Amino acid sequence: MTQRTLAARLTDLGRTPDVVEVDLPEPGEDEVVVDLHFAALNPLDTYVVDGAVGGGGARPPTLGVEGAGLCEGRPVVVHGAGIGIVRDGTWAERVIAPRDALVPVPAGVTLAAAASAAVVGTTAIRVTGDLGRVGGDDRVLVLGAGGGVGLAVISLCRAAGARVWGQTARSEKAKAVTAAGAEAVVAVTSAELADAVEGLAPTVVFDALGGAFTATAVELLAEGGRLISYGTSADPRSSVPMRVLYRKNLTLAGYGGVGEPPARIRAGTELALRAMLDGSLVVPVHEVQPLRGVGAALLALTSRSAAGKVLLDVRS
Repeated sequence: MTQRTLAARLTDLGRTPDVVEVDLPEPGEDEVVVDLHFAALNPLDTYVVDGAVGGGGARPPTLGVEGAGLCEGRPVVVHGAGIGIVRDGTWAERVIAPRDALVPVPAGVTLAAAASAAVVGTTAIRVTGDLGRVGGDDRVLVLGAGGGVGLAVISLCRAAGARVWGQTARSEKAKAVTAAGAEAVVAVTSAELADAVEGLAPTVVFDALGGAFTATAVELLAEGGRLISYGTSADPRSSVPMRVLYRKNLTLAGYGGVGEPPARIRAGTELALRAMLDGSLVVPVHEVQPLRGVGAALLALTSRSAAGKVLLDVRS
């Protein structure tokens, strides 16, 4: 018997998805049905909505690049294998997914928390560990600290014993940044940043903003410091003072999960889930909307008003 599912479908680029009931295709070889509980919203999803990612895929796809639910009674994270980009995604009650796109959720991690492990969790793990190499002697500045990744980065840096300051453009996010573990929060623009963090001399800067913030970060970093870029929410273009960068022996590195091979995506999700279990990684949830509230959820994401993750509860 054909199964049906309620899903957020992209009918026209640039428009809010329509929530409609659709037929669920039969699983193919090495594919399974996942009964989803929660799905996360990410900037990547907005790129798909606008047609900047996955433009060659069939329309209309169900959106959503990550989520968590039950497969054959077991809790799993769903991510990768083109899910939400070139094949139907997680903003639905059910999704057909390749088995290798599933990662088991350990007991003790809720499905609501696990829904953010694959994108935010993996990004935070990779930038703080692999690239930032954050330790107890570091002084860390997190730009865009009030976002989902920013708050997760703060929690991991504090768990590593580092001093952490956070920057946000919105003063109303200061409480969430402090709660994540930052000892100081500065609600400033790029032009005000240097004066606001005077005296910190950061050894590591995590940059989700780009633009003038990146150039200022180069000026602020201590000798031998590391600048880690993983987003350009403020401006995709930046004019970096290269003479300062090389004379201070700085390292500039970038991270983008979309370009990771499948095995590394899976490994990152597993690491993030373990870090959630031991408490070193915390991804605060700003709000949870029902599936039919996808428009409001997208607005919270694109307006940058959310202090933490925005989730969809996709259950009927």
